[in-house]
Amino acid sequence: MAYLSPKTIITDFLRNNITDPRGRITSTSDTFVATASQTSFTLTPTTGKKFSHVVSVTVEGVAKTKWKDYYIDQKNQKVIFFTGITLAETVVVTFGEGAANWIFPDKPNEKLEPESFPRMNILIVGMPGNRLGNYEAPVEATPRVQIDIWCKEKQNGQIFTIDGSNYTGEDLAEYLSWQVTAAFENSESELFPALYGYDPVGMPNDMPFVEEIQCHHKVVEFLLRGMDIGRIT
Repeated sequence: MAYLSPKTIITDFLRNNITDPRGRITSTSDTFVATASQTSFTLTPTTGKKFSHVVSVTVEGVAKTKWKDYYIDQKNQKVIFFTGITLAETVVVTFGEGAANWIFPDKPNEKLEPESFPRMNILIVGMPGNRLGNYEAPVEATPRVQIDIWCKEKQNGQIFTIDGSNYTGEDLAEYLSWQVTAAFENSESELFPALYGYDPVGMPNDMPFVEEIQCHHKVVEFLLRGMDIGRIT
């Protein structure tokens, strides 16, 4: 049994579905020839860059399903299959990489430079559970997820052209908040079977301007559901 935080799943999902206005993330791929029953494949980002997220995985040209056929060990930059791969089969992992990421499971602080923004973070603000039967039955958890979007003002060089329009400050934060909402509405299937049952708590909320880090702030809240939350078997 391996530890797998729901934040890891959501971070990968958002990095895969939301385009960074600053263009910090690019796509690359690693190709492996499997040893007999090999399950774990370690990714090697370009020198000077960090692993961001997995875009796709194929075995002998056949696409594999994230969280069903394999899971991601983000700390150790690995793709791990639930079933061993046959000897000499070719595994291709396409993944995002960058000198810096921009979506995190933590909060920004006053020490970050303006170039670290825009930025998002993921919070789990509650997670009730329901035992689906007697003491041997699995527990279905319902994490309440909060996505915080942080954007600097234009005097910090934070003007970005997206689809021919300029966005900055609060306008950029609102644009990104609706992109988060659209990602879960349109691509929820990418989370299954690890997470499912997306249900918005409300549409993106305006939050007060944060003086300490000079940021505009938006919040997106929603519910998800999942079995065996926090681990993968």
